Amino acid sequence: MAAISPALIPPLRMDAGRYRELEILECLRDHLPAGFEVFHNIALHTIRGGRDCYGEIDVIVMSPDGVLLIMEVKAGPVLLRNGEIFKLYGDGECDVARQGRLQRVAMQNRLQEAGLQTTLQSCLVLPDYELGNSQVISIPRDRIIDATRYGDMVSTVRNWLGAAHSKVDRDALRRLLLNQFHVTPDLGVMRDQLRGTVRRLSDGLATWVPRIESPSGVFRVQATAGSGKTQLALQLLEGAVAEGLNASYTCFNRTLADHVRRLASPKVQVVNYHELCVEHYRRVHGEPDFSPQGFQRMADAYLAASEGFTRSLDLLVIDEAQDFDAGWVESLCNRLKPGARLYVLEDDAQRLYQHDGFELGDAVTIRCSDNFRSPRVICDVINSLSLVQPPVRGLNPYPGQVPEIRTYGSDDELLARTQAAVASLLTRGFALDDIAVVCGRGRERSVLLNRAGIGPWLTRRFTGEYDRNGEPRWSQGELLVESVYRYKGQSSPAVVVAEFDFAELDDAARRRLFVALTRAQMTAELVLSSRAEQCMSEALARD
Repeated sequence: MAAISPALIPPLRMDAGRYRELEILECLRDHLPAGFEVFHNIALHTIRGGRDCYGEIDVIVMSPDGVLLIMEVKAGPVLLRNGEIFKLYGDGECDVARQGRLQRVAMQNRLQEAGLQTTLQSCLVLPDYELGNSQVISIPRDRIIDATRYGDMVSTVRNWLGAAHSKVDRDALRRLLLNQFHVTPDLGVMRDQLRGTVRRLSDGLATWVPRIESPSGVFRVQATAGSGKTQLALQLLEGAVAEGLNASYTCFNRTLADHVRRLASPKVQVVNYHELCVEHYRRVHGEPDFSPQGFQRMADAYLAASEGFTRSLDLLVIDEAQDFDAGWVESLCNRLKPGARLYVLEDDAQRLYQHDGFELGDAVTIRCSDNFRSPRVICDVINSLSLVQPPVRGLNPYPGQVPEIRTYGSDDELLARTQAAVASLLTRGFALDDIAVVCGRGRERSVLLNRAGIGPWLTRRFTGEYDRNGEPRWSQGELLVESVYRYKGQSSPAVVVAEFDFAELDDAARRRLFVALTRAQMTAELVLSSRAEQCMSEALARD
């Protein structure tokens, strides 16, 4: 069986001409042996006398040697006049020989421009017309397959092509016939197109979740990374503003709150939980102490005062709820009016802190395992390592590449391998702004998060300090380096998953690795300790 390009699909129309073309294509495909290739509906663009001329070749057959045969198909009756063949159409007539010559010259020009030298033949197929003893001047009689020879079309084509030979580059010839180009992808354009496509694809949660009703007004959305939870939150907040309702969004990470704040209406309160605690503490107790112990005191003070809060909210969205303490959720719910709606968005696979779970009574639970953000190959890696249950469904249109793994055994090797991973991404066309180095350790124990630079690049990282308004201070650098804990809820086109060191792939390691991998929109590189790489290899071997 011969290969055919493009693949045949059910036609949108089925007039006599189209029926015959499909019949011929199917006959050539099914009866020419392997090694032959059939191309159809090949668009041609030539310039004659300074004018653009457009046309289409019905069929081209390529032999295993790269010899080409142009087949012009004219179904139905034709007209012979003065030794010339004409095809009649509703709006006029076509000189068949003249059309064939133009097609041949146009194809010869295309081959010459591409630097491809091969034998080019042509023929005319008249499946419904018998020439008899008619004399044709414009086309050699031997190159016309009329109704009397139609049954032998395949063997005739083989004989013609078998009589000529060529040493042409068949791959290059195939690309020419398919109008394919050797191009280098513009990753910036691809990134922007992919973001737009992914955003539209992941609108599912934002479309159908708000239509679900709950007698209690409480909704628990348990959805995987990249499923569209942020878009759902923004849709809920936008809907509340349109109805004139008082709405609030609260999440765990400050960086996620800053991101949502830039997208949401200014009429909506968007904060992370500790911001609420800081505001309350400053208002009631005075200037806060921005230390781990200070944040805990502020959270305790907020929780203690929450029973007296004014119930003013018509809608509350709690995001990253898997990292919330049960008391935090209770303190937020004390702000809800009777009959208000509560949406709790969470993903247990991204639970990085050891908080006790919480119950929500008569909540309607919605589950979603669809990941639109991550390239499909990364989803395959996640599922092969059994990082989450149930497995994620990779629905991103971009397949991506298998992440490269670099191992380290010392701090110096960690720096060198991370630098190599970043350099590899730059070589592939990613800009430095497209890259995030996501570390498996927090700032206190991390090597990378305490470095002013990695290789030739200065790092942009959280310094561990806050200004008087509780805003985190950042170093002035060009390469973003963040911990997996702080980068949860964000994403970048390219992610270097670095400084991951574990002796076994336990639940904690699985969650951290899952969060880090799902930050990548297009590609990821892995920098693992030798023992962590061994754990992953053993897990993949068991798959």
